[in-house]
Amino acid sequence: MSPFSFLNRVTNTSKLNNGFTLVEVLVAMAITAFVALLGYNGLSAAIDASESQQVQSERIAKIQLPLSVLERDIRYAVNRPIKDEYGDMQSAFSGGEFNDYLLELTRADWLNPRDLPRGELQRVRYRLEDDKLWRESWSVLDRLSEEDSLQRIPLLDGINSFNLAFLEPSERGSVQTGLDGQWAERWNKSDSLPLAVELKIDIENFGEVRRVFSIVSP
Repeated sequence: MSPFSFLNRVTNTSKLNNGFTLVEVLVAMAITAFVALLGYNGLSAAIDASESQQVQSERIAKIQLPLSVLERDIRYAVNRPIKDEYGDMQSAFSGGEFNDYLLELTRADWLNPRDLPRGELQRVRYRLEDDKLWRESWSVLDRLSEEDSLQRIPLLDGINSFNLAFLEPSERGSVQTGLDGQWAERWNKSDSLPLAVELKIDIENFGEVRRVFSIVSP
């Protein structure tokens, strides 16, 4: 073999070793595309999860406010019957099955930051209309008409079901600890308040919410 032939072979081999074949380039492109696809799917899943979590957080916030209003009303219920627009006495606390309204009560600790000419007791009533929970309240207890100082605001919509249970006080002479005792599905006793109220609310696109609120001074 002549020196020139040997030099040409070495040069050609060196060129092959310094470059990439078509198959190698295609494999590299396929791997890059696969990695990019995995990265896009992961990013898309993370964005979807973040958006879903944000929607869920907003929904929880919308539910939490009505529950806080309900809790305040129930916790500060007092045994103060009222006289309605017909002159009939209404129980201080009533609600549950077979009642005209979901819940009706007189509550104390009604703050008055603007020092309005009113008392610290408020009459409150809850009703369900067209899957929407409404809160009705009066700044006077013994009212002359249904519309006398009535305020009516929507609290929560998309309600599939709304159930209440009331914890009855123990019999006289017995000792009761915690929230153990007999639960009733209806409360309409004119001379006493329940010890606690259990709420079970089934909300559209959210599920069931269960809360138990004890009454400060039954």
